[in-house]
Amino acid sequence: MKIKFIEPSTYTEYNKLYKTEKVLMPSLTFPLLAALTPADIDISIISEHLEDIDFDEKVDLVGITAYTPQILRAYEIADEYKRRGVPVVMGGIHVSMEPEEAAEHANTVIVGEAEDTWPEFIDDFRRGSGKKLYVAKKKPSLAHTPIPRFSLLNKDRYLLMDNTWVNRFLPLPMLPIQTARGCPHSCDFCSVSIFCGTTYRPRPISEVVNEIVTLGSKGWCFVDDNIFANPERAKELFNKLIPLKITWIGFANVNASDDRELIRLARKSGCISIIIGLESLDSRSIKSVSKTMNKIDHYEKNIKAYHREGIALTVSMIFGFDGEDEIAIKEAYDFLTKNHVSCAFWWPLTPFPGTPLIKRLKEAGRLKCDKWWLNPELVVKNSLFKFDGKELPEERTVKNNINYYYKKFTSLKDMFNRCLFFPPQRFLLSIYLNLTLRKGFIPYDEIGPGKLS
Repeated sequence: MKIKFIEPSTYTEYNKLYKTEKVLMPSLTFPLLAALTPADIDISIISEHLEDIDFDEKVDLVGITAYTPQILRAYEIADEYKRRGVPVVMGGIHVSMEPEEAAEHANTVIVGEAEDTWPEFIDDFRRGSGKKLYVAKKKPSLAHTPIPRFSLLNKDRYLLMDNTWVNRFLPLPMLPIQTARGCPHSCDFCSVSIFCGTTYRPRPISEVVNEIVTLGSKGWCFVDDNIFANPERAKELFNKLIPLKITWIGFANVNASDDRELIRLARKSGCISIIIGLESLDSRSIKSVSKTMNKIDHYEKNIKAYHREGIALTVSMIFGFDGEDEIAIKEAYDFLTKNHVSCAFWWPLTPFPGTPLIKRLKEAGRLKCDKWWLNPELVVKNSLFKFDGKELPEERTVKNNINYYYKKFTSLKDMFNRCLFFPPQRFLLSIYLNLTLRKGFIPYDEIGPGKLS
């Protein structure tokens, strides 16, 4: 039996599929799903960003997952395989939010996290009795999570896995790893707490350490929604990491820096960079999307606390909130530059399916299309909803202003001015990440607002 897992690409504004020679780092999803699959099944993993799909290849089953901006292409791929008589199974956050929509394109839809449902589906499929829908009955325990099969990937296509000259100066290769799921916060624009739940579910620390030792990578990216969510558990984890002498980056809240012992232990355990969601410098915008844990008047203090411990920051900013104008983008540029933020992701506000944000916009009659993700023109332009007020800019102006200031932010001059603030290793990593952003090695759907909340 042979299964092909496919990560779809997305369309550019010229109606062409986005392609690149390399991306920054692989997704954890398919290597982990492969590890949950019986060993006697042949598995291949295709990222359409990096290579074309061979629809003529003989396979018994195709598995597809996609974030919302990719979903239109995902459905096109599924339809083509079904036309050829190849069964298709789909899952992931978008499919879990829109299972009836996905069922129009796939033979089987899996809703929720797949640790329990995927093995059940595979058993049914091999017996010829696969169902149309599998719904996770509960949030799975992360105990006994298998070690992901990164060996199935072509490591030369991932910048942070590639054995190049860069390895002499940076802690590479770097692999993704997850130590917990669940986010107690319910930001209106984010799907994470809806999909993974608001209860914090940690993996046994001994299993995390075993995975790191077994795979032997020098660098790691903790893809937990918030590596500091449970401070006492985080401190225990960091104490166990110290003897391993690894280097790592992770996702967290900006205000975690109030706990100086936590941040110092993180640095001692190998943390060189944290990714945080500031989202906005306007308290009204923060309040409008229920991200109340962010205290804007503490931002500078929090950033300095991370920097004082030698931890660089990558920041997520979102633009297009009600009441904002063009000045908000310039103010964000000035703030991030002044505070030596090493890297940043800038996004237009996006109403993802299943979120309170899309429900609110829909009820107010402000969505241009109820299912905007199926309209390629809206997806490319990110012109998804009507602004609330005459003084606000047109959507296209917002996007153009984002592009203008983001290009300025990642210019060589700005890049070096911001990153020279850091010690040599953090400086080199920050420059390397900025250069990959400039070249477009990080597609929108790989890491977006819903992943940085």
